Amino acid sequence: MNRQLIAEFRKVFTIRSTYIIFAIMLALLVLLGFYVGGWHTNKIDLLDPTHLFNVDLQAINALAIFPALIGVLLFTHEFRYDMSAYTISLSNNRNKVFLAKLLVISVLSLAVTAIVGLLAPLLTKLGMNVNHVHLVYQHFYYGAIIWRGLMFGWGMSMAGLVIAAIIRNQIGAIVTLFIVPDTVEGLLSIWLKKNTVYLPFSALHQTLGAGINVANASLSHAHAMLVFLAYLFVSLTLAWLLFNKRDIA
Repeated sequence: MNRQLIAEFRKVFTIRSTYIIFAIMLALLVLLGFYVGGWHTNKIDLLDPTHLFNVDLQAINALAIFPALIGVLLFTHEFRYDMSAYTISLSNNRNKVFLAKLLVISVLSLAVTAIVGLLAPLLTKLGMNVNHVHLVYQHFYYGAIIWRGLMFGWGMSMAGLVIAAIIRNQIGAIVTLFIVPDTVEGLLSIWLKKNTVYLPFSALHQTLGAGINVANASLSHAHAMLVFLAYLFVSLTLAWLLFNKRDIA
């Protein structure tokens, strides 16, 4: 199992796209934290005792797509460049390969989400200090940002991994990851109304409490998390079965 884990980590950090995605993510983090949340904040936000907490939620919500993209690329690069046979031959069990990918993406997504969650409020404060503006006393809910933020970042990456494992086509998986949360679930919300929160990505956003499809939600954060985990369990099982049964090419 150690060989599989080392191989998967090596794949993540030896492709240029990983560093390009990280660079874009960090640039957007500076934009959202330092400029939008800090330097360019309005007077109303300066009087909001939860401003830093909300900026953190919004940054995690906006940037969680990037580790998810890395997960998609980790899985689909092998099929795009005919490396899947090498990956499978490295192990005597496909389950180990699938588990290694899952663990590597989990570690990566949790680490990236933690970095975003830590830097976003610090950059916001820095932007305010540089612009010589000051916030009212802040209430920052550390417990909530830790479990809800990490759950959201991990959930988005697991969704990307599942989509990649089922579709196996790189462009198709990336397009699906972008259009399903906004476009597909957005259209379904016209019919489902408040029941939209029971859709997978809507439930995940409700877990975080920021972003799309949460305005009229009636689920608690914990309830929404359980809804998403139910979808994830079923989809991961399907992805695992397909990974074991389908041809590698």
